[in-house]
Amino acid sequence: MTIRKYRVIPAGLGVLALAGLPAHAESTDFDWLAIAYLWAADIGVDARDRSVSVDFSDVVDKLEFGFQGRVEAQQDDFGGFVDVIFMNVGDNSSRDFVDLNSDLDMTTMDLALVWSPGPERMTGFEVFGGLRYIDTDFGLVVDPIPPGPPETRVGLDSTFTDFLIGARYIAPLNDRWRLTVTGDVSSGDSEGTWSLGAFAGYRTGVHHFIAGYRHFEMDFEAGRGDTLATETFSGPLVAYGFSF
Repeated sequence: MTIRKYRVIPAGLGVLALAGLPAHAESTDFDWLAIAYLWAADIGVDARDRSVSVDFSDVVDKLEFGFQGRVEAQQDDFGGFVDVIFMNVGDNSSRDFVDLNSDLDMTTMDLALVWSPGPERMTGFEVFGGLRYIDTDFGLVVDPIPPGPPETRVGLDSTFTDFLIGARYIAPLNDRWRLTVTGDVSSGDSEGTWSLGAFAGYRTGVHHFIAGYRHFEMDFEAGRGDTLATETFSGPLVAYGFSF
């Protein structure tokens, strides 16, 4: 059966290390970077054996709660980060002959070590690896108008733990400007996830201003294979960061 999409556009605040930080290459101390950002991500959920779709355009009303947070520390050659995303999205709407009640709760946490072989911290080519934890709870109820059977339900409520590996390249254009390209994949309990992003960062002192685009996609199979779903998060972002 044709797979269609459930979509909503949220805006989230969070912390994400996206741009390069000029470092103290000979120091044994850690450099830290934390960034709060607004991510206008379009969220899509494809559920197998269902042909229900709904599009939302109101950014604020559909996002009930959202948080993304990342803390990263790095020495000369090695570092690490923890990255947490939580989104709670819900909507009640009507279409031709049906009422649609939908909710999506999604939490991911990435915990990884970073290898940075270049002479300058958080600059150049870097590799990271670790674990990705995902907790997703998606539900969609379709009620016919006028009320009565049949009622259609689509659901997925599971947790997954994957092995994560990725890389990024941070190009210093000058003392203030950085361009960053990053990508990662994970596999394990899930059917696989992947993420790509490209960002431009401007630094003045300890302050960072960042803009870019990120796409994040996850495939899941729950139960005994009775539910197969793909969740996508894709859209532009702007950010303010602070290094210490």
